[in-house]
Amino acid sequence: MYELFLLGKLMDRPWYGYEFHQVLNAFVGPMRQVSWGTIYPMLRRLENEGLIKPASGGSAQADKRGRQRYAITSAGKRAFRERMHPESLNDANYRDTFRVMLGNFSRVDSASRHSIVSGYLERLAAVIAHAERMAARVRSVPELKQTERDDILIALERDRALAEADCKWIHEKGLG
Repeated sequence: MYELFLLGKLMDRPWYGYEFHQVLNAFVGPMRQVSWGTIYPMLRRLENEGLIKPASGGSAQADKRGRQRYAITSAGKRAFRERMHPESLNDANYRDTFRVMLGNFSRVDSASRHSIVSGYLERLAAVIAHAERMAARVRSVPELKQTERDDILIALERDRALAEADCKWIHEKGLG
């Protein structure tokens, strides 16, 4: 998810590492912060993979303050487009990955946007179906104490309600 975020930002202009740190932390919100120990190794890895390069031309050249600007390469642009596909939503971070994708919709064509939204709606449908199956299973286990059963059912209800709210929001926005 972070790599997709970074590659998307670089589609418009070169960025400094500290800019990524600030913007990414604003994106992930107040409950989660991305450390410098995540940003700089990721930048080095993407540079080693040929997806980004120092914007100044030479390897690892920095300004007077030691800051390095990075630019996306042709391979990085291809990697960005490859990662902007619904298959990228098949992990535990699917909600955050979808948020990153939404923030990059202007960088892909309408068919890609439609495919991403359809993939996300499929993921949400799977979450809803899973919550309903598990709730039925929990209700059928006689050994569970009622308080334990109620706790599990309320957690499953939350998962279902969040997925349904996301589906509703997508349709209200005309995305799906």
